[in-house]
Amino acid sequence: MVEQLKLVEKVEGVDKLIRKIQQEVKFLNKVRATGKVKKEHLQSTNLIHLNAIVNRLLSANDPVNVLKPFKYQNSRLEIDIVCDGGLSWVKVIARNAKALTLISRGNAEYGQKSVFDQAESYLKCAKNHPHMYRPPDIVFYFACGIEKPLAEKLENSLGIIIEGDIINSDYDDNDIINDDLLRSESETESEESTSNNVYDLLDLNTNVETTDITILNLDVSTLLAYVTNMTNGYANFIYIEPLLTTQAEWERTRPIKPVLDNLFQNKELVVCQTAYDNFTNIINLIGGPIEKKRTEDLLNRVKIVEDIPHGRIMDLNLGGKVKERSRLVFASGENLKSITVSANEGFVRAARMQGVECMVFIHEPRSLSEMKERNAAKIESS
Repeated sequence: MVEQLKLVEKVEGVDKLIRKIQQEVKFLNKVRATGKVKKEHLQSTNLIHLNAIVNRLLSANDPVNVLKPFKYQNSRLEIDIVCDGGLSWVKVIARNAKALTLISRGNAEYGQKSVFDQAESYLKCAKNHPHMYRPPDIVFYFACGIEKPLAEKLENSLGIIIEGDIINSDYDDNDIINDDLLRSESETESEESTSNNVYDLLDLNTNVETTDITILNLDVSTLLAYVTNMTNGYANFIYIEPLLTTQAEWERTRPIKPVLDNLFQNKELVVCQTAYDNFTNIINLIGGPIEKKRTEDLLNRVKIVEDIPHGRIMDLNLGGKVKERSRLVFASGENLKSITVSANEGFVRAARMQGVECMVFIHEPRSLSEMKERNAAKIESS
């Protein structure tokens, strides 16, 4: 990438782009030197996005700036590429096409912007920075493609110029999940549990039997695990998605539902507003008919409470496994003097690293599976 950029080294900002690339490489080399490289380090590296910027820059007509900041509202908006002598601004997007669609439908992490949010920011900023008496054209380059319905909305409603592969959409509202998205939808922001580390979860758990706490605060991951077909007698499948197949293997060996049912006995079940909103959004988007019926039954048993964004958990530094949504859920549970039930092992470990022990019962993750059964291979019971 750095070698390629020598071809456009006179473009303003290329040195900044090179520094960003070198910083990412330095970080990955540092991680490799520790001998503790994880899949997540490669999945989350910014090199993928930076490489897409390099590729688009090399094909740009008359590029004049890269990573150019413009004043916008009370802050700055960084434009990936300014080209055509200043007449065009290019936003480079390297996310998975289905992920973009999912985020645009409202299933985003806290503070995560959809392409519509980004388009509106670019359009408003461009009006304040005209070139030759007119706002620059806004181009969105989708390095991994964009699904047709989303592309048409951006073009027709906002006037965004679309570049990149436009992919026909072969899903409905209940069938737009893929393997890359399963972690976020099932709220398993944790490191993936494996059959070898299941016993490691025990050292994170509060011993529920030895406490007088009678309130359980249910996280999104627990709500999903309770209503998914996978934990309700439908685990005998090999799915197209490897993560689902792995979870089904765990479920056949270590069923989650009996554990949760036993835990819930004689307890008051509460769900904070943030968890409720995220859970119902996911269910409405990708839940199957039976899973939606189980959701109705479960929500009739729980009490929805307001978020309580106070206390030591809200003081945890954001980043990595500590996300705003998780902070709100766990903080609400702590303020209610409850035990939070969750599959978010990563958050609990990250909190511990910052010196905060959570009152928690951790279980393995289980994702929604009913709509995925149509393309799965059924395993005959022996």
